[in-house]
Amino acid sequence: VCQERRRFETLMKSFTQPLEFNVDYMIACMQFINIIVHSVQDMNYRVCLQEEFKLLGLDECLKKYLETHSECDLFILQ
Repeated sequence: VCQERRRFETLMKSFTQPLEFNVDYMIACMQFINIIVHSVQDMNYRVCLQEEFKLLGLDECLKKYLETHSECDLFILQ
């Protein structure tokens, strides 16, 4: 984690480039990300956190998973 150039880089790498698709892991990651973002009271900081995850590829990753795994619970929960 000390070698991360950006915060949450290790988490997002394991989410966006998994060794195998594991829906339970993906759901846990999304729940964790939502908790991080939505537990912040300051709206400016919340937007900054959302932008950090976007820059790390969260949006593109979710679009890709939606195209290939549309039946997945990961998208129903969000």
